Amino acid sequence: MNAAELHAAIAELDEQGLSARAVAEQLGCSQRTVHRARSKRRAAGNDWTWAPPAPDEIAVERAAAGEPPADLTWIERRAAIAQCDQWGLPARVTAERVGCTRQTVYYARSRQAA
Repeated sequence: MNAAELHAAIAELDEQGLSARAVAEQLGCSQRTVHRARSKRRAAGNDWTWAPPAPDEIAVERAAAGEPPADLTWIERRAAIAQCDQWGLPARVTAERVGCTRQTVYYARSRQAA
């Protein structure tokens, strides 16, 4: 795959809302290559910017209830942590329900407060 084909493939996967990591894994390149391709597109006048995909509400509800799916995305994990915070659950219980560490819960809370 030459550079032009790689940049076209990156642009196609970007429109699906995939992160740089996911794009790099699918195409077998580095995250830096994905970031550089994105910056070249912006420099060429393409004003596209990456936006996180919308969370699956069912997955968020299951995770908050203590039955997290195996393929929970980071955006769904943060939404589940926010749901548990609304319920007033402590970080330890939230981490057990969502299937992450307490440090992840603290980090998500600090990002939400910022």
